[in-house]
Amino acid sequence: MLSLSLIRFSDLLGGGMAYFTVPILLGALNLHNLPLDFASGIAISMWGLFATIFQPLSGKIIDRIGHPKKFLISSLLLTSLLIFLYTRVSTLSELILLRAFLGIVESSLIVSSLTMLMHFSGKKKGSSVGIYNTFTDLGFSISPLLAGFLIIYGIDVVFYVAALFTLLASLLAYSILDDVESVRMREKSGSFRDLNREMYPVLISLIFAVSMVSSIIPLENSFIRRLEVTPLEFGLSFTLYLVTRTVSNPYAGRLADRMGGERLYIISILLLSLTSPILLTTSFSIFLLVRTMQGIIVAFVYTSSAIYMAERSGLSYALSMSILSSAITASLTAGPVLSGFISGFLGFEIVYVFFSLSIAMSSIYLCIRKGK
Repeated sequence: MLSLSLIRFSDLLGGGMAYFTVPILLGALNLHNLPLDFASGIAISMWGLFATIFQPLSGKIIDRIGHPKKFLISSLLLTSLLIFLYTRVSTLSELILLRAFLGIVESSLIVSSLTMLMHFSGKKKGSSVGIYNTFTDLGFSISPLLAGFLIIYGIDVVFYVAALFTLLASLLAYSILDDVESVRMREKSGSFRDLNREMYPVLISLIFAVSMVSSIIPLENSFIRRLEVTPLEFGLSFTLYLVTRTVSNPYAGRLADRMGGERLYIISILLLSLTSPILLTTSFSIFLLVRTMQGIIVAFVYTSSAIYMAERSGLSYALSMSILSSAITASLTAGPVLSGFISGFLGFEIVYVFFSLSIAMSSIYLCIRKGK
């Protein structure tokens, strides 16, 4: 699992560098009188939209064909090429099209890597997922710092280096990873209709949870006014959340192996619902404490949800991981839009009351269904 985690670290280091440089690239393009923030939102969200749509399809294809290593290598090579093509983008429409293709290609990358992770983890899925999440979070956390350093030498340099990191990931995958001939859990390939009904409230609660977490940055201005802090201080809270989440991943994995993914997921998702309304505090010290707690809890949510889906969905690892990952990317795309709409038309406070109640109610419904 360490080899797969290292591959994804290199990939997300490169992909993260490109991601954080996209808004700067937009500033140099002809936006046809569109506001920069609006154009940036469209371009960035295009990846999430297409990744969400195509991940279940990728899961179905991998489930039927097998050999996820081949899908992983090919998607890494294509990702490297597409990141390089950022240097050739000259219009907004070209950038949007490129982001859409990246979403399609990386849907296969995500599903194939998670499929291999679950297949090779054996009985210690929690520990494996914890290590995997630690490396992916670390790669994504370091990427903006490296991009900020390289952009001094030119924006194209960032994309060249990012493409090289992704290319390196594909070479590592080719040389050190073993393949899996079949990823099915039964003799015949299942379908999405075979998904255990118990998973529906799990996915709904996860969607609300990830949407709540992804709403923080889009509402940055409102938080800054409410807390009376500088953008630098607010950025510190985000860094603290990421670092805490990264450090907590291995512990989340080990605890999931002890308690089971199901029990840990229910506890952690309920705890996360309790932290949501506390974000409405006007004390920056309390806000930092809440973000620290959320970093720990979200690590537990991500790890336990993956194990829960793998063990209880009734589907192959490819199909179950594609559904889980699709739900997460959909939430990361929809969360900022939903929170922005609620805050703009109903009020900032309503956002986190809404998310708290939504997460809690879907979790309670899950407990009720299990009781039956």
